[in-house]
Parts: sequence; structure tokens; C-alpha cells
Amino acid sequence: MARKGFIVFILTVFLALGAFAQDFRSMPKNTVTVDVAPAIVGLAFSSMGNFVEGDDIRGNGFGIGVQYERQLLRKLSVAARFAYLGIDMKYSEFTSGINAGLDMSLSSFSLEGHARFYPFGEAFFLDGMLGYANFTTDFLGQAIVDNRTEYVNFGATGNYLKIGGKLGWRISLGRRGGFTIEPAIGYYHGVSIGDSVGQKFSNDLDGESDVKDAFDLLEQFIFIGGPRFSLNLGWRF
Repeated sequence: MARKGFIVFILTVFLALGAFAQDFRSMPKNTVTVDVAPAIVGLAFSSMGNFVEGDDIRGNGFGIGVQYERQLLRKLSVAARFAYLGIDMKYSEFTSGINAGLDMSLSSFSLEGHARFYPFGEAFFLDGMLGYANFTTDFLGQAIVDNRTEYVNFGATGNYLKIGGKLGWRISLGRRGGFTIEPAIGYYHGVSIGDSVGQKFSNDLDGESDVKDAFDLLEQFIFIGGPRFSLNLGWRF
């Protein structure tokens, strides 16, 4: 009797393993998504406009993230992601004795590799990321003060190692993949390779710390790192 029960147990285990393998083979292995969160950031700058006491500030921006994910195991996948964020701002000042205009261009892009762990083999995932990022700035303008013209033309580029993690949910609306929604939150950090953009500006301005601090904030909380929210929309197939 015990031997018969043991045989039934072994057969049950093999049938369960076979069912698991069949389920995994039939699962969609590929997911392509577009992250609309960077676009929301770009739109926020595009809607910016201010005119106060002779100062005119206008902005526009564009951002996008594109990701391809490949399911290797039921609980493990890898992904490659490209992200871009570009912001242009125009500043003008027209007051007594001053006529100034400045065009500012700030942009970043990143190439990222992701490893994802699905602890329950379903929607919830933990994501680890390692990548490369570039941050580029350009300033061009001129100022006329008391009939004397000063020109502005400078910029800097920084390269960064990008690391971070996030958690989220991959929700496919079809029974076997199809349209997929993927909200996620996390935190990224950039480690400069050489001098950062803020450090380069500080060096050009004889060690001005306020300029470095301002660009460090832009790098670590908007363009390279900082808290991250993503809303990926795409297709699982």
C-alpha cells in the first residue's frame, strides 16, 4: 500500500512538472513597451510660461522611454531600455537699461540593462538596472546693458554610470499576453565618469559652488537619477 502511494506521489509530481513546463512554453516571451512618464515630464515644461515684471520664461520638452523584455524563466526576465529627455527654455528680460535673451538646452539619454525577478511568477516584479547615461547642456544668448553687448555661448557634457532599482506590476489584458500596462516606482542614481556637468561649470567659473549644486540637483533628480515613476504601455507576444 505504501509503495502504491509512493508511485502515485511520484506520478503526480511528474505530471505537475510537465504541466508547469507546458504552461511556461505557452506563455508569451516578449514584451515591447513605451514609457509615457518622460513624455509627461516634457509636457510639464512645454506648458510652462511666465511673464513677471519684464521677465519672460518659456519652455518646451519631450521625453520617451522604449523597452524590450525577454522572459527567460517563469520568474526571471531581462530587458533593454533606451530613454531620452530633452528640455528647451527661453529667458528674456526687458527692463530699464537691460535687453537680454538666453536660450537653454538640456538633454539626456540612457542605455540600460535590466534584470527582473517575479517572485510569484505573475505580475509583480523587482527590477535591478545598470546602464550608461549622458547629460548635455548648451547656453546661447546675449545681453545689452547700458548700450554694451555681452555674448553668452557655452555648454558642457557629462557621462554617467547609472544604477538603480524599482518594483512594479506587468498587467496583460489578454489571456495570453496582448495589450500590457506596466506601472512601476523606484530610484536611480548616477555616478559621474570624470567631471560632472556641474563640476565643469564650476571649474569655468572659478569654483562657484552654487552653480555646481544647481546642476547636481538637475542631474540627480531629473535627468540622470532620483525617484522614478514609469508607466509603460505596450504589447506582450
